[in-house]
Amino acid sequence: MTLNSRNRLMKAISIISFSQLFVFAALFIYRIVSDNSMQFEFPTLSLGEINAGTVLHAAFQPYSYASLAAIALLALYTPAVSTALRYVFEKTQSPEILYYMGFLTGCMVEIYRLCIPLFNLWGGYSDFLIFTGKLVLAGRILAGMSLLFSAIFSSDDKIQEADKNIVIAIAISVALATSTAVDTRTILPSIMVQTSYHSVLLFVRIFLAVMTAVAFMLAGKIKTMISYMLLFAGYMCLTLSDSIFLTALGLILFGIGTKVYLQQLHNYYLWK
Repeated sequence: MTLNSRNRLMKAISIISFSQLFVFAALFIYRIVSDNSMQFEFPTLSLGEINAGTVLHAAFQPYSYASLAAIALLALYTPAVSTALRYVFEKTQSPEILYYMGFLTGCMVEIYRLCIPLFNLWGGYSDFLIFTGKLVLAGRILAGMSLLFSAIFSSDDKIQEADKNIVIAIAISVALATSTAVDTRTILPSIMVQTSYHSVLLFVRIFLAVMTAVAFMLAGKIKTMISYMLLFAGYMCLTLSDSIFLTALGLILFGIGTKVYLQQLHNYYLWK
């Protein structure tokens, strides 16, 4: 893929992510203003009950607002970072950026979890719910595979293979997500439809993360490995978050990991 083609693709991702963010925000505001039909179970505390103990306890309890905040952070992440990448790496021929765009795409589709409260898809059979569940699952697999490929196929002799590799990652992600059944009767507290082999799929995501860290370590990129671990740990927290604690932890790790990871990448090509 040429540099101009990659930049156009990055611009397209930025435009799409901004557009869907605007559409979902408008839908959310419309539903709140027009009616009260969105179903949530929000734990509440009266002012008289608030103390150090209750606040600490509430921070670890399933809380719908925390899940919504985590989704919102991921939804804001893609347009913000993709726009920044367009300016910082506009003239840099880096396969890692193409793979990172795959990761951003995985983050971008997390916003479709909002379809559950927006269209009241709780606990009933719906083809649309199945589609959104599998779409989010494909995005999560793609995110892990993209960063793994970034660690394995980032050498100079692999630059021309980056576009082929990202297509392979997309194909594998879609194939795995399509072949995975979803249980539409069960919506997790993180506002995600339950999938079959949930534990196995979680293990696969963790396995991809471990393999990526090992690949960075074997390549002698210890600082990049550490920043990647922070980045992916924050990403996992936000995708699985159903509590204030996980959302806050995810925000911190994701923010620090992203800054350090991209800064390491920028410095590498600056002095290359």
